[in-house]
Order: sequence, then C-alpha cells, then structure tokens
Amino acid sequence: MAELREQLKKLWERFTPRQRWIMLGSALLLFIAVLGTSYWVGSKPKFVPLFTEMESKDAGDVVAKLQELKVPYEIMGNGTAIGVSEKDLYKTRLELARQGLPRGNKGFELFDESKFGTTEFQNRVKYLQALQGELTRTIEGMAEVEKARVHIVLPEDSLYKKNEKPATASIMLKLKPKANLSPEQIKGIVNLTAHSIRGLSADNITVVDNFARILNVKADPLGLDATVNIKQVELTRKKQDEMQKALESLLEQVLGPNKAAVRVSMELSFDQKTVDKQTFEPVVDDKGILRSSQEKNESFKGTNPPPTSGPPGTTSNIPGYVTGGSNSQSTSSMEKKEATRNYEVNETKEKTIVAPGGIKRISVGVLVDASISKAQQESVAKAVASAAGINPARGDVISVEAVPFSTEIADKIRKEEQDQEQAQQRDQWTKIGLGVGAVLLVAGIGVWALKRRREEEIEVLNMEAELTEQETAEAGQEAELEKASEAAIATIRELTPEEKARNAEQEALETLAKAKPEEVALLLKTWLAED
Repeated sequence: MAELREQLKKLWERFTPRQRWIMLGSALLLFIAVLGTSYWVGSKPKFVPLFTEMESKDAGDVVAKLQELKVPYEIMGNGTAIGVSEKDLYKTRLELARQGLPRGNKGFELFDESKFGTTEFQNRVKYLQALQGELTRTIEGMAEVEKARVHIVLPEDSLYKKNEKPATASIMLKLKPKANLSPEQIKGIVNLTAHSIRGLSADNITVVDNFARILNVKADPLGLDATVNIKQVELTRKKQDEMQKALESLLEQVLGPNKAAVRVSMELSFDQKTVDKQTFEPVVDDKGILRSSQEKNESFKGTNPPPTSGPPGTTSNIPGYVTGGSNSQSTSSMEKKEATRNYEVNETKEKTIVAPGGIKRISVGVLVDASISKAQQESVAKAVASAAGINPARGDVISVEAVPFSTEIADKIRKEEQDQEQAQQRDQWTKIGLGVGAVLLVAGIGVWALKRRREEEIEVLNMEAELTEQETAEAGQEAELEKASEAAIATIRELTPEEKARNAEQEALETLAKAKPEEVALLLKTWLAED
C-alpha cells in the first residue's frame, strides 16, 4: 500500500500545475454528473397502473381529465393502460370516479340519457346493450376473471309459435395469469346468463376464453362425453404432429432444407376391447395328462362249453335247451382284456384388453422438389414407409410426388436472415468504432498532455539557457570592469617592475588557457597531484 501511495505521489509530481488543475476539474465534473443523474433517477416518480384494459375512448377521456387536473401520467400497455405516480394513485382514482371515468361497460344507466323522441328500435338496442353491460360487470367481479365480453342475440317476436327462434348468447373471458375456472364456476356463469335473459336456455350459451377454447363443453346427444371427444381429437393431432415433425427432420437431413413437405393423417381407435380366446389342442402320442384309467380282464377255462355270444333268441338264452347237432363236451379257454384311459385336453385361455388410442390407419403424403430424381423418390417412399410404420394390411397409404417448389418464402426468410446478420454486423462495427474512437480520444489526450509537458520543459530549458547566458554576460562585464578598473588604477599609479612581470605572466596564462584549455587543465591536475 505504501509503495502504491509512493508511486501515485511520484506520478502526481510529474504533472505540471496546469495538468493537475485539468485532472481535478474533470474529476469534479464527473462527480457532479453522477450526482445529478442519481438525483434525477431518484426524484423521478414511480408510475403504477391507474386503470388497465381500457377502451380507446375511455383512455382518451381519462388522459384529458388528467391533463386538466395537471396530474403527471404515463401511457402503458400500448394505450390500454394509464399509470400515475404512486402517491397520487388513490386520490386520482377517486377524483376520476367522481367524474364517472372510466365509463367502461354501461348498464341500465343508459336509459338515464334517454332523449325525447327515441324510437322503439333504439330503446330495444339500448336494452340489449344494458343487459350486456350488466352481465359483463357481474362476470368481471369474479376473482379469476380479468376482462369479460358478452354478446346477446334476442330474436324478434313472431306471430306464430313455430317461427320463433331461441335467444342465444356468447361470453368471452380473459382470465388473470395462472387463474383457472372450475366446471362449477363455468356452470354458474352459464346459469347466471340464462336466468338473466328471458327465453335464453343454458344450451344456447357458449363460453370461450381468450384463446378461443370452449369452456362449457356440452353433452353429446348420444350420451357421449364431449370432453373425452375433445381429448381424443387432441391426442390424434398430437400423434400426427409428432410423426410429421419426425418425417420432416428425416427428409431435411437427406434432401436438404426446403426440399420436402410432409403431411400425416392418422385415424386412431378409441374403442376399448376385451378379447377372450380359448384354444383346444388334441393329445398326440399319449403325451397328455392322464385324467382317469379303467382296466377290465376276463378269462375262462374248462370242459363246459364257453359262454356263447350269439344273436338273441331261444338257443342262446334258455339254459339246457338242446339244439340240433353234436352235444359232446370239449375243453375250451377264453381271455378278454379291456382298458379305458381318459386324458386332459390341452386348453389355452387368453384374455386381452386392447387399450384405446391404437393406430387404426395412417395416410402419409410427401411432396418433394422437382429436382429430386425418380430413384431418390422411390428411396424416400421406402424410408418414409419404414419410419412411419406403414402397414398395407390395415389400409395404410403413402404417396410421394415431385412438384416444383416455390422459393418465395425461402427467399424471404433468407433475406430476413441476411438483413438481421447485416444489422448485427453494423452494430458490431459500431461498437468497435466507438471503442476505437474512445481509445484514440484517450490516446490523443495523452499525446497532447505529453506534448504540452515537453513544450513546457523546453520553455524551462530555454529560460535556464537565457539565464545562463545572462549570467555569463554579466560575469564578462564584471571581468571587463575589473580590468578597466585595474587599468585605470595602473594609469593613476606607475606599476613596479615586479607587478608588470606578474601581470605579463597572468596575461600569458590567460591567453594559453583560452587557446589550449585541455592542456592547461591537465597541467593544473598534475600540479595538484604533486602537491
């Protein structure tokens, strides 16, 4: 720290008094500028919104009144909002409310301005405007609603009942940021509107938000949930967009930008199916599971005749019945075996639940630039079919056609990009120029300061040289005066021979010193060394 202080001190001492005054003045001006800017920014009033989302006519009336009241204001929100200083906010708002500003949506106070001679049609229009204004005020009173607009259509009365048309209404809502209306609140708005207008049914009211999305989704006549239908449409559109973007990215990498256009049409199945499948397979080579087994063995051996098994009748059913022929007995034997085996049948049961949202059919249309060859078109068709999962068995279709592309949009985009790039380059060069200018300015000031310092040093040297010359001249004059005085004294008094000899030697030495100063100096050094 001490070294830095010493360096700064030396640097400060190197400057001339004039340079020091210039530096002190510049620092003082800079301090005053910073102080003034801070004071101006700090004293500038902070403007807060007085009214927002105003109609142009209301905004103009409010501005005129503020000018009349001499209240500082600021126009915000592209002319739809007006701000005043924070300290004047509530006082100004109360004063404008006393004047009936902003007028906004008028209700039944429209009839306070009725004039003599108003026709029935004008009264009908005023009544309709009053209804719309009252409903708008009521709906805007909800915490979630920032702005509302109500449109009502009242049919003309008819003499015949069958010719009468129902009243209809539409409501547009602009919600506050991060605000949402629950289904109960939307239903409340619909019922409020329906019960405020004679002959208006809740089924004839449509409520939308500022993004044109229907908020009061009506039930389907067939009993289907309309919300589900909307979700199905959104899911279909989402899948179409995803596939379309993927195919466009693929073709852009292969063919280049602006060389292909893709459109995808997709049909999804939203039917939830439950499939029960039961499969029976026969037993092969006794490899099945044995379910039951039964065996029966019969054997006979003896002299009696074996049991006969013949056709029914007397001969076979009456014991001891003698038949014609030989009745001699003979030895006989019989053996009979029976086996019954029951196997389990191979049975397979499957239960499959098909989730909704599966692809039912895909149609892909691809347009490529006419510069694409036929072979490339076939390759594009194969690549797109593989990427999209085209299955001809379910009816999927893909079409690739070559047409000349319009370059107007591409040229416009390219021109905008070039203009933007040129603007960026101009900004960059401007910044570089400003930087170089600042450097040159600082360098110029430094050069001027150095030059000025050099001139002052030269002036000092010249002054010193002049002083030296003046001193030398004065010394010469003194020497001449001494000589003159000595000569005068000599003329007054006759010198002795010794004095004359000494003066002669002195003059000879002076002459020698002027003629050969170096040798005289060397001689003097030698004498001094000997002493």
